[in-house]
Amino acid sequence: MALTKVIGAGAEGLTLSSTSLTVANGLTLTDGNVTLASGHGIDFAATANASGQSSELLDDYEEGTWTPTYTGSGGNPTVTYDSTVHGHYTRIGRQVYCSGYIQTDAFSGGGGVLQISGLPFTDGNLGGNSYHYAAGGSVVSNDFASNQPHSPLVVPGSQSFYLISGNYSALTISDCADGANKNAARFCVFYMTT
Repeated sequence: MALTKVIGAGAEGLTLSSTSLTVANGLTLTDGNVTLASGHGIDFAATANASGQSSELLDDYEEGTWTPTYTGSGGNPTVTYDSTVHGHYTRIGRQVYCSGYIQTDAFSGGGGVLQISGLPFTDGNLGGNSYHYAAGGSVVSNDFASNQPHSPLVVPGSQSFYLISGNYSALTISDCADGANKNAARFCVFYMTT
């Protein structure tokens, strides 16, 4: 197909070919969505680059829900969760933002370091084997047996995060309490995926 200049009222600056559409003065949709093929996105190549820049393509956006659960690095506990447990997430490019609430009505067994698991995407492990880079967030908690957590720490290469208390020590399964309305944590966490 040859390059075609579209002529008509309001069509000035619009060029159509078999492989592209060029709009010289902006694009306004009065209804509908812009749909991009998988692996493609919005290219910001016309902007200035920072040193270390590796991509200017915004190729993913997603919103949804997820269900946080308590797990243990040395064995998972048996847990009855309160009905208020929930999680929400937004992914923009590789950055993932999660929030949620978890609370238990019964807790027994398990072992090792306590984790909240079920994050919607696997951590990208961009910092190598360290606890790393721009992962972080906050935790508001109550009714643990000991060591009330204040921060999350994403486990590299996983879909889990540790709950951190005091001088940056990870909670263990033994820090959890049994009984109704226990081990409550309202949290937000952000991390990079692949």
